[in-house]
Amino acid sequence: MSSTSKFKFNFSSGMQTPHHTAILRPRAPNIFPGSYAVGPQLQSASSLEEGTFGVDPAALSIGKTDSEKVEGKRRLRLAPEPVPRDSVLIAPSDSWKDALRETVSWSAWTDPQLWKAGLIELASSMCFAFTTGAIGVTVSGYPPYVIGPSIFVANTAVVSLFIYAFSTATGAHLNPLISMATMFAGLSHPVRSIIYVICQVAGSCVGGAFLRAGLGHARALEVHNGGCFLDPNGPTTVGQAAAIEFIAAFALLMIAFGVGLDPRQKQLYGASMGPLLVGLTVGLMTSGTSALNPGYTGAGIFPGRCLGLAVGLGKFYSHDWVWWVPDIAAAILHGILYCTVPPYTREIRCPEQKSNSQTGSAVVYGAV
Repeated sequence: MSSTSKFKFNFSSGMQTPHHTAILRPRAPNIFPGSYAVGPQLQSASSLEEGTFGVDPAALSIGKTDSEKVEGKRRLRLAPEPVPRDSVLIAPSDSWKDALRETVSWSAWTDPQLWKAGLIELASSMCFAFTTGAIGVTVSGYPPYVIGPSIFVANTAVVSLFIYAFSTATGAHLNPLISMATMFAGLSHPVRSIIYVICQVAGSCVGGAFLRAGLGHARALEVHNGGCFLDPNGPTTVGQAAAIEFIAAFALLMIAFGVGLDPRQKQLYGASMGPLLVGLTVGLMTSGTSALNPGYTGAGIFPGRCLGLAVGLGKFYSHDWVWWVPDIAAAILHGILYCTVPPYTREIRCPEQKSNSQTGSAVVYGAV
């Protein structure tokens, strides 16, 4: 291209058109697998049309040899297939008014796909509560200087693996905090989130019961069934624990949305990195608060797990709300921030070059 050329690059067709600027904007298909927290969703009732994914087959063969054309066709065949319509979940509502109206809709509550996804959340939460509870029991016997690093490694691995395993089926929420946060942020339909929370709590209770059965009542009572514990007579007060729980939950949501829960951020980090980064965040929060004071196991940030392991043990305290109320407050605050002042993306206008005709470069407007 000569130094005096001016062009506009059409990202959806791959063709160049004469102009002095280029527009860079994200484009998503009508049906998309979604981020690991959003899961498969039906974004539009219209059918998929040719070119939805922004691929122009004719443009791919221009100026290519026969072998390159064959390779291009092979890559097109390997491109992700559209999500089958009988496997997608109900899409988020367009507004809170629609959400409230659809929440009392019988058709939403009887959607078989939602309950199938809920059953998967139940099964995964059962396994998750049992696994993390067993890890908690095991590390409780370690020397104090080993407990924190052990919790970090274990929770990072467990959370990441569970998200990788179930993200394509349900979005792998696993946690009422995540389900509530995506609902308040408008990324998950209220009916879907409520069903998920019910199934997550039920699954965690079953997992806690299995762990209690494996440990025996005396041992489970000694180690609090590997769950969340705050000694009412310990140095950490209920107010202090609530403050720790709130800020830990809010920090988890801020980072988790920034590395994968927000669909725009997923495009930056990809589906393979998001679960690992969220797992690292959970590992940091749980290990970093695990040894603040004797008689306090640290931030729970998985309220369903905390309740499930307590139900399995059959022992409750009057301050058990500390594992739920701060998390709900953090989800609401994050939802308000997400909707009013989106912190994860902004559009900027890149400054124009001094002389486009001399440099031959394009000025790009982008979402960053």
